[in-house]
Amino acid sequence: MSHNANVYPTPPALETRLAELLRRHGGGRGKGLLSLTVALPELAFGGLPHHLAEHSYWANPAEGLFLLGLGRAANVETQGEGRFRAMDAAFAEYCRHWEAVDADGAGTQPAALAGFAFDRDRRGESLPNARLTVPLLLLQQRDGICTATFSCGRDGAPDKVLAVWLDAWRRALAAFAGEIPSSSAGRSLDRVGIYPPDEAWLDLAQRAIEDIRAGVLDKLVLSRRVRLRGDRPFVPAAVMAALAARYPECFQFSHAEAGRGAFLGATPERLVSLRGGQAVSEALAGTAWGGVSAGDLDDDKTRREHRLVVNAIVHALEPACRLLQIPARPAVLELQDLRHLRSVVKGDVKPGTTLLSLVERLHPTPAMGGYPVRPAQQWLADHGEARPAWYSGATGWLGLDGDGDFAVALRCAWLAGNEAELSAGAGIVAGSDPETELAETEAKLNAMRKALENS
Repeated sequence: MSHNANVYPTPPALETRLAELLRRHGGGRGKGLLSLTVALPELAFGGLPHHLAEHSYWANPAEGLFLLGLGRAANVETQGEGRFRAMDAAFAEYCRHWEAVDADGAGTQPAALAGFAFDRDRRGESLPNARLTVPLLLLQQRDGICTATFSCGRDGAPDKVLAVWLDAWRRALAAFAGEIPSSSAGRSLDRVGIYPPDEAWLDLAQRAIEDIRAGVLDKLVLSRRVRLRGDRPFVPAAVMAALAARYPECFQFSHAEAGRGAFLGATPERLVSLRGGQAVSEALAGTAWGGVSAGDLDDDKTRREHRLVVNAIVHALEPACRLLQIPARPAVLELQDLRHLRSVVKGDVKPGTTLLSLVERLHPTPAMGGYPVRPAQQWLADHGEARPAWYSGATGWLGLDGDGDFAVALRCAWLAGNEAELSAGAGIVAGSDPETELAETEAKLNAMRKALENS
């Protein structure tokens, strides 16, 4: 895939326009954030462009939504028990002093991009534990309409702000003009590490089953990490293109840190969205793969596992919502070789309810950690569960009006050079068989492995 940079606004033309808008709307005066949005009718993007060493990308192709952020006009990083409340308070403060100018009447508002780790206390090695960023440059495509939003602190010197904006725009132009390497040759991958090793993981699964039988817990989700080495460096844009081709119905995300690597994936599971006062969350629990038919998801163990997740989501949303809509039976979501039971829960939120307050109520669902939630998290911590980057946390976005969307970070990998670390988990309940659960993790890991091979 390639683009012709010559059809986009040139830096001189954009410089004149942005300089005039900065002057008109008080750049360099006042406090808070200033965002200037311009329409880009010539630009269309349906994926992550090439040659972006640092970026945040989030997409929901099913809704025609693509977001690409470069740089940071505002940023907050948090950790610990109050991490979601800290991000929520920071975003609310941004919104109180945020002037948004839709210069061309495109109907697009500024947005922040965010993500967080599964474990609230994990120190960030590759990514911070939790982060919310208002990008310096945010490219948005919604229903085929593309816009660019340039944001800055209102107290910044206009000349310096303009120079930084134009530098980000030139980097974006270069990325869209670049050609993503062809995947026709494929790639060979070697497995160079697995954590924990198979036998240790099977022992852990058996221990979990015994504690569940003893009534200590109802469910635990155990994860595994696999490290792969390719015959050449991985290109995030090419991997994202391969994922988009295989899983067009999934949420897509990529967060790259310059000089360190990229965390990316294509996940089928929404944690929660908030649109026009309605919250939507999804229970995705119960998995079949290979030659197993969707009908084989209808056994007692799988239904019980799925029901635990649905009940937990309903319990979390009830205090914040009115008129909850709960499906009587789950549907089946089919994704290539994997099939999942899926239930969508909706509710009208009560006044004062924010998206991040819903995130705090819901994370982690039993589909990610176990049930009851707090004892399951403690069990995992006591038994050395380690989840890298934002795997089984979530990534998403928040608009200036408070609407937004978060998806659970699954079917993902951390890429650095020619090495990739993949993660996958399986839910353990009464009646689980460790060998079958191990095979489930392999099936889930294989979804990402195929994308890597074809990138």
